[in-house]
Amino acid sequence: MASAQAVSDQITSAFSNLPRSQKLVARFVVDNQYFVAFASVAEVAQKAGVSAATVVRFCQTLGYEGYPHLQAAIRQGFSRFMTTAQRLEERLTAPVSEDDVLAQAFSTDINNIKYTIELIDPVTFRAAVDEISRAAAILVVGGGISAPPALFLSHSLQVIGFPVRVVTSGGIPLSLELSALKPGDLLICIGFWRYFREAVATMRWAREVGVTRIAITDSEVSPLAQLADYAFVTTTDSIGHSVSPLASIALVDAFVAALSFRRPEKTLAALRKVDMAYNESNLLLEG
Repeated sequence: MASAQAVSDQITSAFSNLPRSQKLVARFVVDNQYFVAFASVAEVAQKAGVSAATVVRFCQTLGYEGYPHLQAAIRQGFSRFMTTAQRLEERLTAPVSEDDVLAQAFSTDINNIKYTIELIDPVTFRAAVDEISRAAAILVVGGGISAPPALFLSHSLQVIGFPVRVVTSGGIPLSLELSALKPGDLLICIGFWRYFREAVATMRWAREVGVTRIAITDSEVSPLAQLADYAFVTTTDSIGHSVSPLASIALVDAFVAALSFRRPEKTLAALRKVDMAYNESNLLLEG
């Protein structure tokens, strides 16, 4: 019987050939496996915005006899299954009181980081670090809620001596940066649900001109992940109306640390130049 990860791999492999309605089911299943493990077919259909029959057809497309068989595959191999399911049940049935908002918000982001580290393959991480390290030029793209990790990444790389540019909006600024991309460069695109059309178009453009692509996103079946050479999925759960970028920022921090350790002498020299520039410009408060 397939494991939960195997189910995700099956869905990712089949995703591009699925009908639109089944793609809605696929994304929901990949992003909400703990919910699917307990929910009825009707509940999954309602959440995904499709009919129960579509959910069943989706299961059969993947090679399962029916929905219960997909559920059984997802349940197999879950670590911390009951505790995670209990937390999910509480989220679905009990609203967060104002007195608990602070603790709940911090707790949710702590869990986001814990889950994200489980999703990241160390071999893929090291390969991405290699790509960043040898890139002739780096373009970081991220708009909306994805802008904070994009800005953090570009700033952090710049101060340790990497040739990096960042775009947090579309239109002419993005078009100008894309026109300069060439083989040997690297595109790092950050995007979470809901995805900007221009971010997806940027990944396609980079692929067409032979530029290596890294995606930081929130689903294995996101359009950014589908177009990436290296895709990193971060958990973005939030108790509020939006998604949380905190786990993606933690991932960015890990990239920057790994790159600093990879070339310590160049990093130190670059940081000294930045400090000198700050001091000569009298930018910092003393004391």
